[in-house]
Amino acid sequence: MYEYVKGTLVETSFSKAVVEVHGIGYSLLIPFNNVSKLPALGASVVFYISFIVREDSQKFYGFLTQQERDLFESLLEVSGVGPKTALCLVGHMETRDLQAAISQGNTQLICKIPGIGKKTAERLIVDMRDKMKKGLEKSLTTLPQPEERGTAADALSALIHLGYNSTQAQKAIKAALNKFEGEPELAKLITAALRSV
Repeated sequence: MYEYVKGTLVETSFSKAVVEVHGIGYSLLIPFNNVSKLPALGASVVFYISFIVREDSQKFYGFLTQQERDLFESLLEVSGVGPKTALCLVGHMETRDLQAAISQGNTQLICKIPGIGKKTAERLIVDMRDKMKKGLEKSLTTLPQPEERGTAADALSALIHLGYNSTQAQKAIKAALNKFEGEPELAKLITAALRSV
C-alpha cells in the first residue's frame, strides 16, 4: 500500500523518527541501528515503510533501505514473530549478517540479540534458512571488485561466521588483499584479515 515516505526529518529518538511531508508529520518506528545513520534534523530523508494494521493499532515502520524493509516483512511471516521482535532483529544486526547467521544455523549469534531466545532463533532458522541463503548469495554479488568474488567471498563468509559484522569483515578483507600480489590462498587471506580487524 505504501512504498516510501520522503520529507524533512523533524524529530528522532532511539526508536522513532518523525518525517514532515507537506505539513503532515509521519511518526515511524525505526530499527535501532538506523538512528546513527540518520541525517541532521531539518534535512531531507527517505524511509521505506511497512504499514501494519492491528485491531488496536495502526503503525508505520520505517527503514533506510529497501533490503531492511523487505527483511522485516519476511521475518513477520515466521510464526511467533511480531513487528516488535522483527524490528529488534533488523535493528541489532546488519542485513547481511542476519542473513548469514540464519542461513548458517548460528543460533548462538542470533540469541545475542536482546529479547531473542533459543526457541525463536531455532524457528527463524527452520522457517527462513533457504530464503536467507538466496538473499545472502544475492547480496554477495554487491561486493565492489569482481576479482574479489572467489576467495574474498569465502573469506567474508568465514569472518561473518566468526561473529564480525559485514562492514568490519569487508574492510579487513580489502586491507588484507592489498598485502598480496595476485589472489592469495583462502587460509592466508583469512589470517591476514583477522590481523586487520
